[in-house]
Amino acid sequence: MKQLTVNGVEIAYLDEGKGPVVILGHCSSASHKEWLPLIETLKADWRVLAPDFIGYGQSAPWPATEPFSIDADLQVLLAVAKKAKGPLHLVGHSYGAALALEASGTLGSRVKSLTLVEPVSFHLLRLENRPEWAEVEGLGRAVLGAVAKGDDREAAKAFMTYWLGRTRWWLSPERFKTAIAATIPKVALEFAIAIDAETRLQDYAGITAPTLLIAGSKTRAPTRAVVDLLAATLPNAKLAILPGAGHMSPFTHPAELNRLILDHLVLER
Repeated sequence: MKQLTVNGVEIAYLDEGKGPVVILGHCSSASHKEWLPLIETLKADWRVLAPDFIGYGQSAPWPATEPFSIDADLQVLLAVAKKAKGPLHLVGHSYGAALALEASGTLGSRVKSLTLVEPVSFHLLRLENRPEWAEVEGLGRAVLGAVAKGDDREAAKAFMTYWLGRTRWWLSPERFKTAIAATIPKVALEFAIAIDAETRLQDYAGITAPTLLIAGSKTRAPTRAVVDLLAATLPNAKLAILPGAGHMSPFTHPAELNRLILDHLVLER
């Protein structure tokens, strides 16, 4: 892993392979390792840049004495993009997809393709007065309330039960639950994006890069609503539905998901 400093925070990132540049953004409570199967497939023909966002993997945490910046991890993604010249292909899942979407607006014509796996750009539901926002708001209250009480384990349970289901969380290994609990204060900070972000839906209409939006057929209503809003707004977007998958498709359906991603990358290469 290589290192760079972004706004005083030490960031680790993977830099492997040669060829067209792909930047991979991971979901909350994960790291670049979320994408290891895809990285193994890509690195023979592509240069892969994959950061660990603030507080995850080998990157340093957000300074406890500083108020969280809404664009802190966006700056990480943009700093990694500066490590390469020329066109870029952006791929992200969940939180990483929301960041990739924001970064594409800044990077403009450098973005040759965009692949967004269920971006959690939940602020759009709030700004568009969508009924699905109430579900997101409820999840936020559960996570933020538990973190405020110092009960990171309860916050982790609330967060992952929402995405994985009660049974899968209950059956998860103890070390997994402990690892999620260790990252949950950062997850709580990320809810500030959904609460405070003001980028409106039409602001994304200027993103002209060929975009593949991917949603699982069994995903949550708020994430599907975000995907549908973006599919109707981005001028060069297409939508793919992954049968049988929920929100965590990079972990549950990696082969099927990675095939969709690779096909889009090759098509736009």
